Amino acid sequence: MKGPFKILRTNIGPPRIYGPTKRWRPDGHVDVVLLQGFGTGPILMNPLARVLEAEGLTCSVPRLGGMLGYLQTRSVRRSGRALADLLRELPPGSRPWLIGHSVGGIIARDAVQRAGGAGSVGGVITVGCPHRGTPVAFGAIALGLGLLSRSPWQMTPGARTIRRLNALPWPPDVPLVSLLSRADLLCPPRFGRVPFADGDHVRNEEVAPLGHTQMLRNPAVTARIAELITRGEG
Repeated sequence: MKGPFKILRTNIGPPRIYGPTKRWRPDGHVDVVLLQGFGTGPILMNPLARVLEAEGLTCSVPRLGGMLGYLQTRSVRRSGRALADLLRELPPGSRPWLIGHSVGGIIARDAVQRAGGAGSVGGVITVGCPHRGTPVAFGAIALGLGLLSRSPWQMTPGARTIRRLNALPWPPDVPLVSLLSRADLLCPPRFGRVPFADGDHVRNEEVAPLGHTQMLRNPAVTARIAELITRGEG
């Protein structure tokens, strides 16, 4: 049982990731906005937030609605609009980076590409994000999760949400980096690659073989994310 248990832990994560966090929305300036994936709590982003805060960056894991007020179960469209509204309410001149894990990356893209948030964002980094959808979404639907949220339907390969976002232009002044892992069973690299990547301003980067949620707890990955932000790479 050790093998299957380890696979579940590295990809789905320990039970504590479904809890809330105090990093809702600090008053004043925000450097980084972190967005968790489907069904998980904002506490999932705490290990990464701690690394970024050690670099002097102010982090926020906002409430975008959903079950219990903080679990990510809302549709991509509603969450993207809520995120864009939050960005517009930040102090003038604020252009935080968005870091989206799994469907959180699609929500970040919706805020930028469809909800008018492009001018309020410094850059976007996605981690294990289904930029082309993911077959695992079919499994979530089969388990009945599609009755609780539209999100699993929106994350299937070929779903209208995915097709629309990939057909829209990406703003030239907002860098986009997608971090991928071959050991990610919930979003394999084939489905996590940004289809319009140019290898420079918009690019895909493969990290060490780590599970879906494990990437957010890995020192090398969190250090790479901090480097991308502090250097303003794109």
